[in-house]
Order: sequence, then structure tokens, then C-alpha cells
Amino acid sequence: MSLLKVVQAIYRDAGYQCRLLAEVIYPRRCAVCANEIDTGYFCESCRKSFALGKFVAQAEALDTVLMLYKYQRELQTAIQNIKFAGQKDLLPLLKEEAWLALETDMGSFLANFDVITCVPTSPERKKERGFDVPQEIFGFLADGRWQADLLKRVRNTTPLFDLDPSLRRQEVAGCFQVQGSVLGKRVLICDDIFTTGSTMSEGALALRMAGARSVSGLAFTASKDNW
Repeated sequence: MSLLKVVQAIYRDAGYQCRLLAEVIYPRRCAVCANEIDTGYFCESCRKSFALGKFVAQAEALDTVLMLYKYQRELQTAIQNIKFAGQKDLLPLLKEEAWLALETDMGSFLANFDVITCVPTSPERKKERGFDVPQEIFGFLADGRWQADLLKRVRNTTPLFDLDPSLRRQEVAGCFQVQGSVLGKRVLICDDIFTTGSTMSEGALALRMAGARSVSGLAFTASKDNW
């Protein structure tokens, strides 16, 4: 996908357009230092303290995982506010941060995949929030390869953040079903947070069982154990 198409996809977002109108009166400011900024959630200087850009090879059923940012401080608070306080207006800013992190190597990285999808939120949480966080953050990747609903949750799972790693793996076992053909395809799964990788790996396992040639992951943020 060209950078022009990425920018066009972001600007078509209604939430983003509303945000731009508000910024005519209230200029956007970095979430850390409060300096005035034009794009993203952080200024260039503060962004460096969150940038991770780390590849992890062979994470269970995943060939590799690219982690863009550290899940900490203001970024952690932003994601929690989106998920649990309904602050959807922050999503366009994090979408820009994802784009900025991928901007330099976007073409070479994304060229490795035939299909791009997301780890799906449970239907109950999606209905409650009104949106799916990974789909919102990585929606700018939408092109002919984008299949947001390729994975379907067929079994409800309890929230994983309070569970030990071994219990997380047990909790998500068998919770995904593949909707569509991935036979011989190279698939990329996107998610907002990578902690132990159990959820993303379970999605990867379902895709491999459906015939995917390879499966890799793209995480917007990663917990401290992955830095």
C-alpha cells in the first residue's frame, strides 16, 4: 500500500475529521510534554521514549511478531481509556501513531503478506464499546488484502489480564474459527496489545489449521516483559 493511500484512508475516517475540526480551536498537544503537534499522540521527541520497533521470532504458532510501541505510561492510559471509558476520540491519534511507526519500512514489511486481519474482540465487548480496537487502530492498512473479520470468536473468554501465562493459554484454547480461505496464504494478524502472545498465537494456530502457509503478528504495543 502506498503512503498516499494510507493517508487517504486515515482522512476518510469520520472521527478523524471531527478531531481536525476541533483542533482548529484547540490545537493538538503532545500527551507527554504538551507541546503543540500536528500528527499522532506524541511529539517526535517524546515518541522516542515509547518506540520499540522490535521483532520477536518464533512466538509459538507465529513466525514473527513486530511490536511497535511500549505499553506504558500515557500510551497505556490512552488504551485503557479507550477500552474502559469509551474515549473513542483517541483512536484516530493512535491510528496515526501506528502509521508513523510503520511509515519507514511499511512497504517492505507489508509486502510479505497476502492477507491482513485482526484479533477480534468478543461480540459482547464490541457491542458494549461500539467498535473493535485493533480494527480501528490498523484500519488504515485496508486494501485488497484486508479481511478484518477473517477470525471469529466462537467461545467467550474471561479477561486475561488477571490470569497467569499458563492459564491464559488454557483460557483461549479453541476460541477462534476461520471464516474464509487462507490456503497457502501468508497471513498477518494485528492486535493492540501483546502480553504473553497467547491470544494472537491461538489465532495463528487456527489459521495454520485452515491451511495458512505462514502467520505473523503486528502489535501496536507490547508489555514490559517483551522489551
